[in-house]
Amino acid sequence: MNVRSLLGRAAREPLLQFLVLGIALFAANALLHGKEQRQSGDAITITQGQVGQLIESYALLAGRAPSRGELMNLVDDYITEEIDYREGVAMGLDSDDTIVRRRMRQKMEFLVEDANASEAPTEAEMQAWLALHAADYRLPERRAIRQVLASGDKRGAKAPSDAQAFLTKLQSGADPAKVGDPSMLPAATPLTTEQGIEQLFGPDFAVAVFKREGKGWFGPIASPFGQHLVNVMEVEQGRSATLDDVRDRINSDMIESRRAKARDDFQARMRKRYSVTIDWPEPYNDLPKTPDPNPKVKKAPDEVAE
Repeated sequence: MNVRSLLGRAAREPLLQFLVLGIALFAANALLHGKEQRQSGDAITITQGQVGQLIESYALLAGRAPSRGELMNLVDDYITEEIDYREGVAMGLDSDDTIVRRRMRQKMEFLVEDANASEAPTEAEMQAWLALHAADYRLPERRAIRQVLASGDKRGAKAPSDAQAFLTKLQSGADPAKVGDPSMLPAATPLTTEQGIEQLFGPDFAVAVFKREGKGWFGPIASPFGQHLVNVMEVEQGRSATLDDVRDRINSDMIESRRAKARDDFQARMRKRYSVTIDWPEPYNDLPKTPDPNPKVKKAPDEVAE
């Protein structure tokens, strides 16, 4: 095979075409925006070129330009990243990591989440937390059911009328194991939340089951699988949780809340040290020229899997 044919074959390879396109885009970006210049000191200016790059990156991932609110969040996140980067460099944290920017932010946030924020809360603290957030930990109602199916696949348009005939038999005392069509669905479920029933049978089925009052077989209820006859066998009313019910959840929620507060407090202190201005490009130049001085810190996504 001669050199010309080898080159022609290589030019048709998708990977090579992708690499060439990437190089072209990189070169075009360099011509438009120039090399990224790392700023230093306490002044931070977000240039139109940097905002443009954030817009382009978002558009590549989302398939559309960011909304104004989304763009403000992107720029605010970039500012947080820049501040964390500078503080990390000042502490010498960049010397052992090649993926500097994102990793630097993660290291800074780890450092500000001090030992006190990660300590397990005491029994009294967890009880107080539960009292303050009781609605968040309320245990939902659960129901145990038995169901009989008139399969839509098997019976088609006759499924509703056949289900009605099944219901008459069941209400007359027929053995449910001998009525209806076989399926992969469970014939009976133990005490389960409405969300759990929805995952098995669909939302309309779950709503009908949890609205049911009284005992005995009822229906038919439509689902993606056909028509169901249902008997609610047991009901466990929703109730407020005790600490023993949700101890592990409260422990993890309190620790994460403390860590988040430590990160937010750190960012608020740092933003007072920096003068930040944003030079918005058209058509966004009516957006605020300075960022939120008290941002809620969002965890930076991992750039590379560990």
